[in-house]
Amino acid sequence: MTEVNKKPGIMVNPVIGKMQKHFVQAEPGEKTATYGGVALKTAYILLLTIAGVALYFVLHSVLVTGMHAFQVGTIHVHESFFDVTTNAAEIAVLIFAGFLVLIMPMFAWGIRPLIPVVGTLYGLAQGILIGFMTNCLGVDYKWIALLAMVLTLALVLVMLFLYAKRIVKVNKKFKAVITILFFTAAFGSAIIFVLELIPGLESIMDGLQAITQDPIIGLVSGVLFIIVGALFLLADFDSIEHCVDNHMAKKYEWMAAWGLAYTVIYLYLKIFNLIIELTSKKESE
Repeated sequence: MTEVNKKPGIMVNPVIGKMQKHFVQAEPGEKTATYGGVALKTAYILLLTIAGVALYFVLHSVLVTGMHAFQVGTIHVHESFFDVTTNAAEIAVLIFAGFLVLIMPMFAWGIRPLIPVVGTLYGLAQGILIGFMTNCLGVDYKWIALLAMVLTLALVLVMLFLYAKRIVKVNKKFKAVITILFFTAAFGSAIIFVLELIPGLESIMDGLQAITQDPIIGLVSGVLFIIVGALFLLADFDSIEHCVDNHMAKKYEWMAAWGLAYTVIYLYLKIFNLIIELTSKKESE
């Protein structure tokens, strides 16, 4: 195998970053990565997410609302904005899906050959959680899920256009900035989580909650997370281009597709949450 000259810079997506560290050209006669291959595998994971949404509604019908539903521990919460009916059986499914969503990225980062399986399970699990989130919305607010999907697709296409036309240049400084933004947000969240576990800090936590629960702060942070996610897309596109142009082995398509799909799903969730924030703020006025 021939080592590929690596682009200078920081790979902000952990999975694609690992791929960057192992950039090697394919063996003679071995199939190489293509844009079409990456696109198909990315579409596969995203379509599985949509399938997961459909699977949730099937499970919800069987476990909660169907003729043979498990009625043990049924919970119903109804407000103007939310209308939730669930039970212990469905909650167990949601906990398991949430566990998969948390643990699958670790497997993707640590064990590359498992990425096709990881992408499948992650897409289905995220779809189940997104289905639940959609189902929690009142009947007059179901459109939020569809709008979030349309806006996510539009944002991905806009960022792809900006990258393809080189309107935004992805260089070392660009990647360093978004890496700092990402780890600052992650480190801040981790600190808050640890502080919540330490007894005797109730007054500090009350002050932090008063700040973080402020509607304006919520909206601003939501927009910032979406901007960071959109910038991550540019870094993902850059890594995928480097992978294809340097004739990496076809197996690396799964790493590239997983990293891109992960970013797209992240963006969808952030946009979904922002629309809810904006709509709930409008309803409360």
